Amino acid sequence: MEKLKAYDRFIKDLIKEIPGLISSIEMGPVENKSGVRDLVTEVDKGVEKFLTEKILEKFPHHEILGEETYDKNKSYEGKNLWVIDPIDGTTNFVKQRNDYCTIIAYFENGKPMLSYIYEVEKDDLYWAMAGDRVYLNDRALESPKDKALNEALVSTDIRRMNGNRPEFFQALLRESFGMRSVGTSGLDGSRVLTGRFGGYLNYRGGPWDFAPFFLMAELLDLVFVNLEGEKPNMFKYSDYIIATKSLYGDFVKIKDKVGL
Repeated sequence: MEKLKAYDRFIKDLIKEIPGLISSIEMGPVENKSGVRDLVTEVDKGVEKFLTEKILEKFPHHEILGEETYDKNKSYEGKNLWVIDPIDGTTNFVKQRNDYCTIIAYFENGKPMLSYIYEVEKDDLYWAMAGDRVYLNDRALESPKDKALNEALVSTDIRRMNGNRPEFFQALLRESFGMRSVGTSGLDGSRVLTGRFGGYLNYRGGPWDFAPFFLMAELLDLVFVNLEGEKPNMFKYSDYIIATKSLYGDFVKIKDKVGL
């Protein structure tokens, strides 16, 4: 535990530098990755480079799985692994300079040990340590109320879900109390942690999108699985849902009904 506390202090000191770092980097030309709405900027690259260099300077034998340097052909199954999304919600960052975050998660031998979701513009830090609690800044979070689908707000990427799984999306829209989307995995998921949303469904996220939820969902007694009901592969892209238990049960009923 003392080792984890030392790691935690180190990461939190790095996180304090992120707002100033973002302000100091010219956004430069906005580039497309997998498509016209999959954006990357010099800020994404610069924040990932900063975090990677600082972590490896402190822990030279650890490994980094970062969004901007991810290699699908590389094995990341090392003993000590840090997963980084430097700017989660790059579209939000580019279009509105709000509703984006930095994600960091640490694993030992495949087990989640530390998780961080840092909402930069609000200076809010959601964090968790194995064997402890989930916190928003200094406040420990309680397990959210176990809301069913018909009484909960549900978040998903509306364009991608409706475009790729329209029948399921329409059923989810009909059965839920309402649909919302912040537009970033970290912040949509954080609203499930605090009970503002009953569930968040991601059509196809990278490991950096869902890495913090392995630990945070476990500590808050939430369901975190892929669409087959298993834990997502932490090294590959995956659909996933983080939700209350009741909402997940309703989700499974809809999934089975439409044959998803």
